[in-house]
Parts: sequence; structure tokens; C-alpha cells
Amino acid sequence: MTTATKPPRAFTPPTEAEVADYAAGLGMDDPPALARQFVACYAPAWRDTLNRLVRNWKLKFRQVWARRVKRPAAARSTDARVGNWEL
Repeated sequence: MTTATKPPRAFTPPTEAEVADYAAGLGMDDPPALARQFVACYAPAWRDTLNRLVRNWKLKFRQVWARRVKRPAAARSTDARVGNWEL
């Protein structure tokens, strides 16, 4: 018996506007500048510092970039929904 496996979903790089919107939803300071830095860091190959492919840019942003910048106390809430995005 063979099991059909789904092929991995193709990675679609985000635009600076998408990253800025996501950063704003997380309550980050100066989302457009942070978005420019984020996209410039990984584009065009979208590989991290260990040369692994970035498969989920939102996860990479939360785990690496959102931790680097201190968020205002008002943005630190326990809600699972932030702006237009769900965590």
C-alpha cells in the first residue's frame, strides 16, 4: 500500500508591505524600516545564517526579529490575534 504525500508548499517571499503590516500588528517600532531590513537580510535566496531555506517567514520574523527589538508594554498582550494576523 502506497501513501500519497502532498508536495511541500512553494515558498512565496513576502513583500516589504506584508512584513511591515505584520510588524505593526506585533506592535513593533518603525515597521517600514524593520521590514526593509528583514527583506534585505534574506532576499533573494531566502536562506538563514546557517544556509537553511526560510520556509515560513512569519515564524522567522517572530523568533528572530521580534525578539531583537523591545516592544512597548502596551503591545505585550496575551491575545492570540494581533492585527490582521493570528499567531
